[in-house]
Amino acid sequence: MCGVSAWFLIRGRDVEAHRRALSMTLWLLLILAPLQAFVGDEHGLNTLEHQPMKVAAMEGNWDTQSHVPLLLFALPDRELQANRVEIGIPNGASLILRHSVDGVVPGLKEIPESQQPPVWMVFYSFRVMVAMGLLMIAFALAGLFLRKGGRLYTSRFYLRGLQLMSLAPFLAVLSGWFVTEIGRSPWLVYNVLSYKDAVTPSLSGWMVLVTLIGYVAVYAVIFISGVYYLFKVIRQGLDELDPDEEIHDADRPARPLSATHVPFDGHTSASRS
Repeated sequence: MCGVSAWFLIRGRDVEAHRRALSMTLWLLLILAPLQAFVGDEHGLNTLEHQPMKVAAMEGNWDTQSHVPLLLFALPDRELQANRVEIGIPNGASLILRHSVDGVVPGLKEIPESQQPPVWMVFYSFRVMVAMGLLMIAFALAGLFLRKGGRLYTSRFYLRGLQLMSLAPFLAVLSGWFVTEIGRSPWLVYNVLSYKDAVTPSLSGWMVLVTLIGYVAVYAVIFISGVYYLFKVIRQGLDELDPDEEIHDADRPARPLSATHVPFDGHTSASRS
């Protein structure tokens, strides 16, 4: 909503309506983005209790120890069982996960290498998710600052930034699911059922591949169609209405995505399923 409103404001279309839309969504973002960070922290503590190796992969931590740094960047190497490069905040992971610099954070070396998840993918996906969340908070706070200065609706730099941030929720959700699903690997049900044991014996590799390709193709068509329709609606903008034109209930779409126009002449009625 912020990105779409920013797009219209830059082009000077439906300015008053999109000023209101941008203002409302930024107030909502100012509340929900920090709240989401709090909920995510609580969920991380729950994951530490029930799936500690997922958290170890998220933190890129190999040895069970205290005073664990919060790694901002690293090059995890599963074969080496260590990080080749590390840039982090001293004691940060221990403080976040155990609320103490002396807090012990589990390491991946507690389990055999064959049971360790693909560390680099979990590690980087987690950082993409956190980065998107922090950017949302930063843009909400920047909006509050610009609002006080009276430049919220006129700062082209900020408005273009909001347009780019339209992708942030999608990236955050996608990377979060990568962390959730890949971080549990090789378990389908953590410490109960592995991927290997869950495979149907009579199911060949080719059958799995064909099924996967089918799912990808179907969802690709749905995704592309949805994006096309969404952009079409955005480009069209708000419908201009003649103030003297009377609207009847039958003229309204029966469903949100319905584009069907039902003529109304005062003698007929529209039936709805």
